[in-house]
Amino acid sequence: MATNPVIPMVYKVDWFQATESDILGDILPLFKSKFWNLLQNLGYKFEDFEEVSPRYFYNSGLTLGRYLNIYYDVESKGLNKYSPKNVMFQFTGQGSTDLALKLSNYFKINNFELVWHKFFEVTYKYLKVTRMDVALDDYNGVLDFDKMERKLKRREFRSSKQRYQILKDKKADGSTKGETIYLGTRKRHQDGYLIRFYDKYAEYKTKGAVLPTAVENLITGAGTHIWQRYEMEFHGKACKNFIEQILQGLTFGYLYKGLMRNAIEFLKVSKSNKNKSYWSVVDWWENFLEGAGKCSVAEPERDINLGRLLKWIRVAVVPSLHLLDEIGQVKGFDIYELIKSCEIGEYAKKQERLKNETLALPNKQLNLYLQGFVDGDY
Repeated sequence: MATNPVIPMVYKVDWFQATESDILGDILPLFKSKFWNLLQNLGYKFEDFEEVSPRYFYNSGLTLGRYLNIYYDVESKGLNKYSPKNVMFQFTGQGSTDLALKLSNYFKINNFELVWHKFFEVTYKYLKVTRMDVALDDYNGVLDFDKMERKLKRREFRSSKQRYQILKDKKADGSTKGETIYLGTRKRHQDGYLIRFYDKYAEYKTKGAVLPTAVENLITGAGTHIWQRYEMEFHGKACKNFIEQILQGLTFGYLYKGLMRNAIEFLKVSKSNKNKSYWSVVDWWENFLEGAGKCSVAEPERDINLGRLLKWIRVAVVPSLHLLDEIGQVKGFDIYELIKSCEIGEYAKKQERLKNETLALPNKQLNLYLQGFVDGDY
């Protein structure tokens, strides 16, 4: 049996940002927003949000763990002359995962391609989507970044994008520990899309973050140890076009494949003809596009949940804490008091989401988790 079986590439919505406006052009109060009402039906509660400094010319802001941000105007505070007078909802990567899971539960649909279709169907008439990121996650290394870089530097490609950029994160010894390839540029108020290919595994390892089980098992260490992300960032009219085609019945994979092919094709050099229009596309890029076209939106895996966290602590941390406790009893220090005295920075977004999910758990379910932790019963 293979240690690291081939895991299909999967899509996820990794950023979702939209605005809702009053039909008469007046200020839209947050509590009169149709989308805010939907969020409450999904289980979001106003009392769980914290006030934050407003942005984007609004005069008020709320956040839920920094993964769901809402910006709006309160008329009594006075308006900025550049205020759009609408309400902005901003779901980061973690926020989009949380939204998708809540939508699945609300619609009673387990097919996440259909979940997003239903969501777009419900909100299309009153939400204006201003940014949406669609990520294709690859746990097997289908694309070779070195090959892509060589083709780009040698100009052996066709592209609708005017610019590309390659950024590398270097170790002290000069070796590369992470890489991102950008196609296109982000411009304010643009209506197109840009693409980035990057090493998500290296990003997580640098942060010391817990990886999805398919990539690296917390306990056994098994997994592919590969996670590359190929992401499209849509803005303005490009969001509208994408969503309208989804509503017409096209799949994420079909649209992604077409947009990626339009953005770039890596080419085989012809020694007999210098005109790139006649060069054929390299096999590895064609294979990637064909594979991408067949992939679908998967259930967004939480990077970590309460069960996985407790299991990791029970297996990997508790034995070491007991050891330090024994040493401390002889040497005169209390490891648990030292832990309490340690200063930490603000929680990561995924930790904030885990905290909110856990606080919302019924006590009976929470106690089952805790008893399992004590018994080591996983």
